[in-house]
Amino acid sequence: MIQRIQSIFLLLAAGALGGQFALPYAQTGADDPARSLAVLSDGVLNPLDNPGLLGLTALGALVSVIAVFLFKNRPLQAKLALIAILIGAFLLALALFTTKATLDQTPEGGTTQLAAGLALPVAAILLNWLAARAIRKDESLVKSMDRLR
Repeated sequence: MIQRIQSIFLLLAAGALGGQFALPYAQTGADDPARSLAVLSDGVLNPLDNPGLLGLTALGALVSVIAVFLFKNRPLQAKLALIAILIGAFLLALALFTTKATLDQTPEGGTTQLAAGLALPVAAILLNWLAARAIRKDESLVKSMDRLR
């Protein structure tokens, strides 16, 4: 069924990945010299500024949403949750690398602050892990019920 707890976790993970488009990784002020950097020209660093970040974010959200609808095939659903965890780990590493590189390139007198968007890949990894754990519990429950029949 779709209303199982792992479906909620998977939807929340997809929401966390999608939320990265609203919450930036780093931001700068309106008249800041850091806006001279290409990635900070709009004042924020988000997945739209890097094709790798954009691809991993979209792929992770898509895998999590697809896994929600595979509730009749729990082993495949668990595998997709684990794949989403790996995608989230790569996304987190790339986001940290990109943010660090941007902070290192900030010109003298420029101020770039970290923002809440860096926490969202961590939340997505945690939520996908909770979903995978719930899927494994469901699978073991079904197997134990089959033994009783």
